[in-house]
Amino acid sequence: MATILTPPETPEKAIPNYRQQIRRELPDHVFRPDHQNLLWFAVHAAIIGGSWYVLRNHFSFWVAPFLSIAIGHSFGCMGFIGHDIAHGGTFKSMRMRDILAGIAFSPFWISPLLWRKWHNGEHHGHTQVDGEDPDALFTMEHYKNNPVLRFLYRLSPVLRNIIIFGSFSFRMTQQNLRMLVLYLFKRPTKPREKVQMVLELVLQASAWIGVSWYLGSQVLIWGYLLPLLVANALVISYIATNHFLNPLADESDVLGSSLTVTLPPALRWLDPWHQYFGAHVAHHLFPQVSARNTRYIEDKAKELFPDRYHSMPLTTALVLLWKTPWIYETHTTFIDPQADQRIGTLGHGLEEEFGLKPKDNPHLR
Repeated sequence: MATILTPPETPEKAIPNYRQQIRRELPDHVFRPDHQNLLWFAVHAAIIGGSWYVLRNHFSFWVAPFLSIAIGHSFGCMGFIGHDIAHGGTFKSMRMRDILAGIAFSPFWISPLLWRKWHNGEHHGHTQVDGEDPDALFTMEHYKNNPVLRFLYRLSPVLRNIIIFGSFSFRMTQQNLRMLVLYLFKRPTKPREKVQMVLELVLQASAWIGVSWYLGSQVLIWGYLLPLLVANALVISYIATNHFLNPLADESDVLGSSLTVTLPPALRWLDPWHQYFGAHVAHHLFPQVSARNTRYIEDKAKELFPDRYHSMPLTTALVLLWKTPWIYETHTTFIDPQADQRIGTLGHGLEEEFGLKPKDNPHLR
């Protein structure tokens, strides 16, 4: 486990009770389960099934790449649906959550039990807490002990970023398998739970690989394997921007540990397809709330805490990730160890560094 970084010496303002204050402003219906996102299963089943039919019966190298992108997008969207279901936004019943989330997560081979332990428990319970959040970025301790990181930072920034951003195409699957290994061999896990996690993964992988292989190699390659790269890239593009620019934070500082991102105006229609996953501040405030209500909660968070709430376009956040080293020197500072360059995190100098002060950018609040 990484050494815990020393918090900044300058005392921060007392962290408000965000949830309590925002909850008073929200109507009760916002917290009711919403079954409408289940209709998206039919949409994505039609896209995937129709694309597989074309790949099997009317294959063309001119059409196949576009079908792979469409299928991969649907895989990613199914992951967003599974994420919402697993948090209880659709059903309160744990059995129903596991069944439906298992189907939605199946292209990525994510066991719903593993997801609840890893994502719902560890990530949401300790968001951006060094040594506790399994999805947080690297610290100098990681850098000193990880030869892969040391190699990456000996490369030019451009080449390093090409490799890092290229890893988006498999990073969700990689993190899933990494967490499975941790729960099998290092995390306290009951034997029954270990068996369940492995069986769920095997069932998911067997179903997708087996059926696509049965339909032909062109369906396996263009209809599953390549789309999985697209799906990984889509999901990780959101996950990276939702947290990787933020400081390492106190466990209770929800607004300090998450960033909300918005799609460009021309792509705003995709927000419901993506289950409003970019509204990540609202999601971490109230994980159990249906995705359809998160943008409404975002408005309340911005209204009540304008000095602590952060939002920006997804494209802007990706550009900042390209320009920012991915290693924490302190809770609020990134460092490029080879170049000895430092950049503050979001809310601690990042905006000033890149000319994105709130008064200059209406998207950053």
